[in-house]
Amino acid sequence: MRRALYLCLLATFPLALHAQISTIAESPSFEEPSGGLARILQLKNGNTLYVHFPAKGVNIQLYDSSHQRVDTMANFAHIRNGNLDAVFESQGNATVLYSVKESRHPLLVRLTIDAGTGQLLREDTVANLDKVNRRKKKTSSSDFLVIKDPYSENYAISMYANLEEADAGYEIVHFAADHHEISRARFTGPDNDTRFQYWDMVVIGDKKLCILGMAQNATYQVTSSEMMLATLEKGHIFFRFSSLSLPKGVEVLGGFVKYNPYTDQLILLQANQKEEKKIATWLTTVQLSTMVAAEAREIVPDKANLKSLEVFGPKAPYEGVPQNVFIKKDGGYSIVFEELDNFVRLVNSVPVVISTILSTVAVIDMDAEGKEINTWMIPKRQLNPGLIMKAFYQKNRENATDKIDFSEQYKFFSFVPGAKHDYILMNDLEENKEKLEKGKLTMMRDAREGHGFYYTLAGKNIIPARNFVFPVDVEKKQRHIALFSMADYDMEKSTLVTLRRMSQNKKEVQLVWLNLN
Repeated sequence: MRRALYLCLLATFPLALHAQISTIAESPSFEEPSGGLARILQLKNGNTLYVHFPAKGVNIQLYDSSHQRVDTMANFAHIRNGNLDAVFESQGNATVLYSVKESRHPLLVRLTIDAGTGQLLREDTVANLDKVNRRKKKTSSSDFLVIKDPYSENYAISMYANLEEADAGYEIVHFAADHHEISRARFTGPDNDTRFQYWDMVVIGDKKLCILGMAQNATYQVTSSEMMLATLEKGHIFFRFSSLSLPKGVEVLGGFVKYNPYTDQLILLQANQKEEKKIATWLTTVQLSTMVAAEAREIVPDKANLKSLEVFGPKAPYEGVPQNVFIKKDGGYSIVFEELDNFVRLVNSVPVVISTILSTVAVIDMDAEGKEINTWMIPKRQLNPGLIMKAFYQKNRENATDKIDFSEQYKFFSFVPGAKHDYILMNDLEENKEKLEKGKLTMMRDAREGHGFYYTLAGKNIIPARNFVFPVDVEKKQRHIALFSMADYDMEKSTLVTLRRMSQNKKEVQLVWLNLN
């Protein structure tokens, strides 16, 4: 029996595949970010930009193509108490969008930074909102939401203004790569009796914007779960609303939309409360040329469920919730799930989150027709105290809107759609390889006790082999963890840049450039 189990485990944990991750370069160390928001951006000229907006001030660093720090001599001392909203490249320079409060009015400011020297070329106020009563409406931790088209340099800004409640509504502005305005529109809903709750937006070049939202009764006295699509064409000032085939009459926990340029389709996902602690994931596609939506279907990670029951026992079905979708160049896409266990207690009859356990990840690969090709499962169990995580939190974090406690951010995994293979990168305890062979996992409470690992999503095994991202010196007992959730990946160069914590557990980090073969 033991021999049979051993042979089975060998099949479950195969030898490493040929795909490898190697270190290209490391920057000098600097103080570990302890709050606020940060982003890393690989520029087309080979340089790398690091931007961090802490509680006060701003830290902007530029590295050249040989990974040496550039002395920019730029002065950003005037930026105080800013909130980082977006960082991306536009026409060969870096664009940084941040928001501040001035006389209680939210401002959105755009910095144009020279990609070669790091000098501040221009600073513009993009939007100046009326005072927002956040007790009535809240869009995110910022008063602005910036969405960039991943296939071009066009972007859009969504904002909510309600100086007078009767005039309250969303205002959306579509910008080109040179920052000129393509379209601008304001709306509350498809008609006078209906309001529109924003969920997500996609920018399709300079052609149009598509917003996924939920129709609600204007008085908010009647709940609704009808998901709709609002479309703003180039140069227009009015949105066009379209109904979708997603389920109605259910409790909707979230939804998002992504554009597939290889099939000219929108991919829409909706998460519904099915039963207590059970969430259903529904998927539909919309052909942009006709705006015809396909019949929605439920997506269930059946293979991950069977493997979870096999490895962890009959009382451990897989209950992951949708987190993101990644588009492939052949028109196919990957749907990523993660199990989330939120623990809550009542304090004076008010539910208070104690912690969230971030558990096993599952990835379903679909072809361009929406047919399942492969499924992978990455077992993990990590404690995030005081945080509540929901469906699509990974997708929402793409837009740099939610402040994250950096001490806990080491526990977030990252999906990297590589040129040859896809990868999952995360920090975990070394002992969990042996623990998993016994059908158990040790919960990682302190990420500093872990190592950085990667999983190559290739081959026939549902649970792929894991390997160290960074070389490990066993004698020195060095531990290398990284902020994989904040990494930036350049598919053309197969290069990923992230922040790695110094192995001596000092409160210092360094930029690390990795090659994903």
